[in-house]
Amino acid sequence: MSIANAVKIVLFLFPLLEWSAGCSNPEEKEAPLEIECLVPRYLLPPELNENSGMIWYDGLIWMINDSEGNPYLYALDTATVKIVKRVRLADAENVDWEEIAQDESCIYVGDFGNNDGSRRDLCIYKIDKSDLEDTLAVPEIIHFSYPDQTDFTPAPYDTPFDCEAMISAGDSLQLFTKNWTGGECHIYKVPAVPGNYVAVLRGSLKIDGQVTASAYSDANHCLYLLGYDNFIPFLCLLQDFIPGEDYQGSIQQYSFPENFGTQTEGIALPDKREILISCEKGYGEPALFSAGPCE
Repeated sequence: MSIANAVKIVLFLFPLLEWSAGCSNPEEKEAPLEIECLVPRYLLPPELNENSGMIWYDGLIWMINDSEGNPYLYALDTATVKIVKRVRLADAENVDWEEIAQDESCIYVGDFGNNDGSRRDLCIYKIDKSDLEDTLAVPEIIHFSYPDQTDFTPAPYDTPFDCEAMISAGDSLQLFTKNWTGGECHIYKVPAVPGNYVAVLRGSLKIDGQVTASAYSDANHCLYLLGYDNFIPFLCLLQDFIPGEDYQGSIQQYSFPENFGTQTEGIALPDKREILISCEKGYGEPALFSAGPCE
């Protein structure tokens, strides 16, 4: 990972109520949420020290660890803050798992962390949700490469071909790059079916910092991009974002300078009015935080 000693936390951005960015249901007349501070709530299990992505599914938070961690999906019960299930992916290797996404029937795990831009084995594991009833799941594999990469010479933290963010979009997956070269965040499209593909470049976004996770709300048509910039975590909201179409709207970026050194890594949407954000262990233990008015 890029910040060896970063603090990892999980933040609850409580009901996202009609932000000025327009990411609320226009039929709901609700007061905007005032976000000022990240308030600590409780610790996460040490087994999730290196959590790097998460989704909300079936009343639980499903998490993955990154960089040579065990090839497991971890189900966390937020009521008890305990891991209630572990599902191992058969014959899968965790080279650098960085993101997890879902559609109605499947979960996708992105093994595409690529800090030095040298990897030629980028892939996404596809797991049927029915397999989560067991402790062993047999995934299908989506292999891919970037159409505009010709040089694979290692360049640690100086490559545009790192990636830690992915959303499901119909019959495809959209990837958002973690550009270490100071350029734009590129959007690539990959089919959501097993095979070997050259990703399709779909556009780019001007983001101040490195994107480390993403989530999409179909209900609000909002894209959420998580990341950090010069060791300061941020959250971007893109209203009226339609996957697969060129985005012409504005990007609203919220920074949390009081949490300097916190490496945000995962984001999940339990419903259209709640956001969960994860961060990994660093100076302290991994924890759950809430974001809102200062206490």
